Amino acid sequence: MAINYYQCPECEARETRRILRADAHYASYQKSRMPDYRCNSCGNEWTKEDSIDYSYRRIKVLEATVGSYFSGDTKVTINFERNLVKWEHGLLTPMEIHYARFESSEMEKIRNELKAVNLLNWKRSYHEPYILDGTQWEIVVHKSGRNLYKSGSNMFPEEWEAFCRLVKKVSSKEFG
Repeated sequence: MAINYYQCPECEARETRRILRADAHYASYQKSRMPDYRCNSCGNEWTKEDSIDYSYRRIKVLEATVGSYFSGDTKVTINFERNLVKWEHGLLTPMEIHYARFESSEMEKIRNELKAVNLLNWKRSYHEPYILDGTQWEIVVHKSGRNLYKSGSNMFPEEWEAFCRLVKKVSSKEFG
């Protein structure tokens, strides 16, 4: 899992603690966005949802590649820092390349849609061991800090189709 709930979204410190509720009526408060965590360094308090939003805001670049032996590879790069989407397709080298530029508000919508497909919570690897040929895919998420790698061979996360629709919508080209 790539979401660190214990990292402060304000100062990025990891000296935090979970706020435990002893109140019998806590369930009724859950919808009111009461904080779940508190930073010992700066005093900031936040919810699980704040941690999720913070994790998706830290994505700088997303590279998604899908392909097979006979159809070649399709690679889409979504650069959130430059508001740019690059689509490439080819067998050994990119033979066709398209670019699209977006406004910052549109890039924020793309981030929200990535959150809707739960990308950061996908497992690292999805592999079907009994099929030797077929579709391979890889996603590299460049974040401030470490990069995340997700990949698969003939096996996909539950949200894969929704992710492919999102990439197709963003790039205006086929993906998956």
